[in-house]
Amino acid sequence: MLPSVAATAETGRAARAARLRRLVVEAVARHDVDALILSGGLDTSILAHVAHARGLRRAFTVLVTPDAPDREHARAVATRLRLDHQVVDTDFEGVLSELPFAVRTLRTFDPMELRNSIVVARALRAAKDAGCRSAMTGDAADELFAGYSFLWDKPPEAFDASCRRMARIMRFSSVPMGRALGLDVRIPFMDPALVEFALGLEKDDKVNENDGVRHGKYLLRLAFPDLENRWRRKDPIEVGSGATRLPAYWAARIPADELAREQARVRRGEGVEIRDAEHLAYYRVFEEVFGKRPPLVRFGDDPCPKCGYELPTRESDFCVTCGAWPVR
Repeated sequence: MLPSVAATAETGRAARAARLRRLVVEAVARHDVDALILSGGLDTSILAHVAHARGLRRAFTVLVTPDAPDREHARAVATRLRLDHQVVDTDFEGVLSELPFAVRTLRTFDPMELRNSIVVARALRAAKDAGCRSAMTGDAADELFAGYSFLWDKPPEAFDASCRRMARIMRFSSVPMGRALGLDVRIPFMDPALVEFALGLEKDDKVNENDGVRHGKYLLRLAFPDLENRWRRKDPIEVGSGATRLPAYWAARIPADELAREQARVRRGEGVEIRDAEHLAYYRVFEEVFGKRPPLVRFGDDPCPKCGYELPTRESDFCVTCGAWPVR
């Protein structure tokens, strides 16, 4: 009796999952490091298990609020693997102490970028202070395997085009911040063989359902069936760490009349549109760090319509300096 179409498809998917697992293991083997920045999400949990088999013993997790979702997930991974797990329990003031460093290094006042990056900066600094010379992050898996839910409803052709575009333009703050701290940051998911494999997958291998719940990174989840956090939803760093409450933190500290005055001042004097209190707070740091001469191209061949700073590429629809989207 011939196998059914469904059975044949599942056999093929199982083979692709097995190959993906081999590629991840091989990629990690090319990146021996002293520590892992561990959120307890799917991507860093995979790296923890694979790297632990090669001798990794240290992990660092930053938590900004007591109820941060990463707390229980990162602890579960670290406990199972018996990692030397340093949890940096901080608060808004503590994590915001990294703001001048992140602004200077990344040359941005984009709230979404900074909300995530100051958490990463705190983790990298903790690793550096603990004597580590290198660290691994789970960056790039979301871009390559459709971790972002805004991709999921696109038809297959548009979905594939978006995934390929993201692979071309993806950039991660962990690398320049690590370099600035004297820490070598490695990203196994950016391994060329992994990137090539991911770009060859169909949409159903990246976005699919488990127990009635839709997930991105579907094949990556199938490739590591013994993982504690295999079906954990995608939480950005800001959500997992608790930094996602920073917009409310700044709104409570900058009154509406002050925000309006500053929006007018910055628009009139600098030609920059400030969106809200958090955006203003980060722009003020940007002004303090760089003064009147930021080391960035402004009003060049391809400027952002909201701030005037040059967009990173001709196909970018997002400004990496002010965070405006869409800009085309």
